[in-house]
Amino acid sequence: MHRCLSVYDILQLVFRCIEDRPTLCALAITCRTFNEPATDLIWQTLDAVGTYLAASSSARQGDTTKSSTTNRELVLSHPLSDSDWSIIRRLSSRVRRFRTSFPAPQFADNDVPQWFMFLASPPDPSFLFPNLCDLSIEVSSALRSVNHHTERFQAAIRFFHLLLRPHLLALRIDIPDLFYCHFDVSSIPVLCPNIRRLRIGGPRFNFRSVSPHDELGDKFSRVVSELCHLDSVESYPTCWKILSGLAQAKALRRLWLFLPRDIGHRPERPSGSTFPQLRTLGVCAKSFESYIDLFSWTSLNQVTKICMLCEVQENDYTSQALVDLSFLISSQCKHLEFLWFLTDHLPFYNSPPSWPRPMLECYQVYRQLRVIALKTRYSVTISDDDFEDMIKAWPDLEVFHLFHNPTECPPDHLTLRGVTALLHHCPKLKHFTLTFDATFVPERVAHGTVVRNMAVRYMGVHTSPVSERRDVAAYLSATMPSLEIIGIETALADIYRPKWNWIATKHQQKPVVRVDMSPEKLYFLLTMGTTSGSEHSTFDTGWYMKYRGGL
Repeated sequence: MHRCLSVYDILQLVFRCIEDRPTLCALAITCRTFNEPATDLIWQTLDAVGTYLAASSSARQGDTTKSSTTNRELVLSHPLSDSDWSIIRRLSSRVRRFRTSFPAPQFADNDVPQWFMFLASPPDPSFLFPNLCDLSIEVSSALRSVNHHTERFQAAIRFFHLLLRPHLLALRIDIPDLFYCHFDVSSIPVLCPNIRRLRIGGPRFNFRSVSPHDELGDKFSRVVSELCHLDSVESYPTCWKILSGLAQAKALRRLWLFLPRDIGHRPERPSGSTFPQLRTLGVCAKSFESYIDLFSWTSLNQVTKICMLCEVQENDYTSQALVDLSFLISSQCKHLEFLWFLTDHLPFYNSPPSWPRPMLECYQVYRQLRVIALKTRYSVTISDDDFEDMIKAWPDLEVFHLFHNPTECPPDHLTLRGVTALLHHCPKLKHFTLTFDATFVPERVAHGTVVRNMAVRYMGVHTSPVSERRDVAAYLSATMPSLEIIGIETALADIYRPKWNWIATKHQQKPVVRVDMSPEKLYFLLTMGTTSGSEHSTFDTGWYMKYRGGL
């Protein structure tokens, strides 16, 4: 064997390319040299405590019957021995990421597993996950009625506290509101001073006896303000007190908020330096008032990326509200480069003239904009001339999406002349979505200098009509020679797909016609380079997926 393969770090790099656990297990028993690096990777990520408890001498699988249902579950026949604790210590020291999620089958009747009694009383705290870096604690809201006075429940709380290790860099905590009466949130900065990423709550976070505006809000406000290295926060139970604490977090660079319809009375504008390092802001809200309160409350001058996802009631939705919000954002975020603004599906109303220019014109002074994505209830009514006048303000634009309601076929006000203007004034453009008339090549375009944009890889056409004409196909091929994907609307694919397929076959690059390119997938394509997102892929994309399932 080559000497390079005897170096632990090199083997770790090679073995990290292996995704399946059985292959790593096979490597671990191949030879003594492979054993250590392979075993470390096998145990690096843990999703269930029982995985290593099963190695103890007292562990067995037993049948338990609850509510006429028989379940197989882990049972410890007697307390853990010294040799059992040695095994647990050895295995848990390899774990870097641990995600514990309840209820397991044992929690079906709000009954905390018996093995918590033993596991929550180690000989020393260092026996459990001494090198843990990433922790997720999730407890179903169905367990809010569990008996909190039992010894087993107290053991579970002690176990959660034992997981708060000094090397922890990422913490996601989503537990029912009543659990916070027993879980010492205020100890987090002391036990885990190096936390950089924090998620508070989850999509279905629900406060009952403890109000987020009072006791729990105060606790989390102190926690986020005391974590000196906090870089990223995702907060579901948002209130003004938590926001006040976040505003004082000096290292905070990425923040995702889920705002309720009524966040409460807006306090006075905070004094001093607030959000001094914040660069990325993602906000999901159920009212425009919540957005306006947030952007009016504090300065966000350093923010370069804003993602806004709205679920607004139909009666509150007006074009003027969108325009007012845009002007407020543009006045607060002078260094904005990335704007992603989507509203939930609502019936289309009669669109204002030249829409969406009234909403976007306030950003025309920011020539540094790289990404603009917009979806409102109004269809695009802007003309080719107005569109060109607007788009030429952003020479560095890389992404430009104007999405539509998937069930609507809005009238086409843009033509290939407007598309050509976009390609000409934005030479760095990679992805765009527009609805335009592609049934002919306008005379001014046909007889002018052909624009060639080598950067465009994705063209979303939504419900754009197109003709099976060779001059149209030749023009699209000449202007976008590197095109790889044409995206059309799923709901109306039977109408538009055949003709766009014909256009694709005449294109020199033979782009693929896809009907599944939703705004979510385009966001993942932009931020991750793939259209298949996972909430665990990056801390940046998780908030988007959870919004779609639970705002």
